Amino acid sequence: MRRNFNKEHLIWRKRVIDRDGGCVVCGKTGKYMNAHHLIPANFIKYQFELNNGLTLCAGCHTLAKFSAHKNPIWFCKWLAKNKSELYWIAIDRLQELGRIC
Repeated sequence: MRRNFNKEHLIWRKRVIDRDGGCVVCGKTGKYMNAHHLIPANFIKYQFELNNGLTLCAGCHTLAKFSAHKNPIWFCKWLAKNKSELYWIAIDRLQELGRIC
């Protein structure tokens, strides 16, 4: 499913990808990188914050067995171990939003 992205989303996506320089999980670089939301985009308050995104290749984002969307528990553990600052920011925000206790 192809999504229509507004200008603000495209700017956020570019900032995330420029910051990370490639997939933060596997190191792949190239033209087809994805900006993954840590807090889902439907939570408008954090939708376009730079700390709410990570660059992932298609495999690490949605396609591979161990990807952010197919295996979110694995991804949360990976995030806690490898990007602990972003992990704790996301945890604090989820608590604030009443999504976890």
